[in-house]
Amino acid sequence: MNVDVSVVMPVYNGEATITRAVSAVLRQDYPADRYEMIVVDNASTDRTPELLAAFGPRVRVLRETTPGASAARNTGVRASRHPHIAFIDADCIPDASWLSELVHAATGPGAADLVGGRIVAHEPRSPVETFVETIMDQERAICVYRPPSAVTANLMARRDLLCALGLFDESLRRGQDVDLSYRAHFERGATFGYAERAVVRHVNPRTLPALFRKGVQHGLAVAGVLGKHSARLAQSPIRRCLAWRRYAGILREGRHLVHCVCRGYLRGDARAAADMTRAGCAVVFESGKQWGVLLGTVRGLRGPRRRAKAERS
Repeated sequence: MNVDVSVVMPVYNGEATITRAVSAVLRQDYPADRYEMIVVDNASTDRTPELLAAFGPRVRVLRETTPGASAARNTGVRASRHPHIAFIDADCIPDASWLSELVHAATGPGAADLVGGRIVAHEPRSPVETFVETIMDQERAICVYRPPSAVTANLMARRDLLCALGLFDESLRRGQDVDLSYRAHFERGATFGYAERAVVRHVNPRTLPALFRKGVQHGLAVAGVLGKHSARLAQSPIRRCLAWRRYAGILREGRHLVHCVCRGYLRGDARAAADMTRAGCAVVFESGKQWGVLLGTVRGLRGPRRRAKAERS
């Protein structure tokens, strides 16, 4: 069944990927008269506006000067004309059947309020890019984890549900989609679905330093979401900082990495290289993530103190 859909894509300084991403959305096998493409430029300073202008009237380009992907997505949702919203990021290249598969999962048998699709690496050239697929596993986040969550790199939701939830929380710079998922789950009893064949290909980090930064970003998101939902999740940011099992897990991966190195160089084990790459990536990402949790927790503690100081003065 075909329904009317608004595709919302936020972008900030995305000149490296925006043309490919928008072109892929416009090449969907979904009827062109049943979906609109909205790109919200979050005050880019590179060539992004120029590249978007080249698409002409097929793409509605909006501008949002409030920093953050939440503000940009909210602007797109408010301007949307259709009852279903499909979210995708400016560094994601969707398969031609992406929109059709999302619509089927959102409106067909077993329809769900929020539907997340599969996220894979776009033309992976390094082991790091392939590893990142494991940390963007929508199936696990939706079907295994409780409470479930879905990320806006590949997500469809009903517009009325988004508006009832108050849209994305613009005070969160990271993890806004997880926060939205939790609010939908706890406050509205929303249902979640996973669309295996609704595939987008994400431009992943290629190097270990970039992977560490990715981990920090995830950690900052965790701290922000825990700070907001600590009562519901029975876990606070500080408790997460003191979660010694996570530090122990990083140490275990580190020991495994050393073991793989010894196997490879001393025993000539051919499988050691693959194991070594996975273990190394896990150590780098999880270390960055835990560091991000620490940073985010400290920032969260400083915020109330600064506000209290301002009120006293």
